[in-house]
Amino acid sequence: MVMNNIFKILIIMFVFYSCEENVIEAIHGCFDSQACNYNPYATYDNNSCEYESCADCLGVPNGEAQLDSCNVCQGDDTYCNPVDLSFGDTYYNENNQLIVPININSPQNISGFQFNVTENDVIISASGGLAEEYGFSLTVDPTSEESSNMVLGFSFTADLLPSGLNGVLTNLTVIPAGSQVCFEEENNFFIKTVNPNIEIDLIHDREDGNEDGVIQYQINLGECKEISTI
Repeated sequence: MVMNNIFKILIIMFVFYSCEENVIEAIHGCFDSQACNYNPYATYDNNSCEYESCADCLGVPNGEAQLDSCNVCQGDDTYCNPVDLSFGDTYYNENNQLIVPININSPQNISGFQFNVTENDVIISASGGLAEEYGFSLTVDPTSEESSNMVLGFSFTADLLPSGLNGVLTNLTVIPAGSQVCFEEENNFFIKTVNPNIEIDLIHDREDGNEDGVIQYQINLGECKEISTI
């Protein structure tokens, strides 16, 4: 009887220690295969998944989108190549109105622009040139106190001024305030946007070129131009 009890105790001890040695501890980790810290060996989801440390420039975990050399997501390395804007030689038309050609040299595709001459100059009209050739609508408002010196150009049919243009962007008819015409240093932009109906107000205060589907290019403004005499 005693031997039987001892034998039973030994069996119980053997089973207990055998089970203890074969206990498999749970492996804590992230179950989501899309997460940066996905653990394919995890047996217990500890809600530790995170998606930022491996995200590409579009915010996609383990995505393939990359910043180009100009720090633009999925860019073509041209954003940091500026658009050159300058004055051509001024002249007077048959009505003795001053014509000021605006020249452009651009490595960019452009879907819209705004530029300003000095505050006291009044732009009567803007016409001709590459902007008109490529179907852009040009807007001036000589009666406005705030924008009588501004030209706004956009294509509402999603046309572009293609990269590589070098020539007259448009011809301004100007009432000058002095002996030369100059660009204003502020409120000038040349943009590329995937949305031709984007509100202009979204662009005015933009500090970078990579939000809301808009890239705003850098601009090199040319020097002031002496006005021709009649």
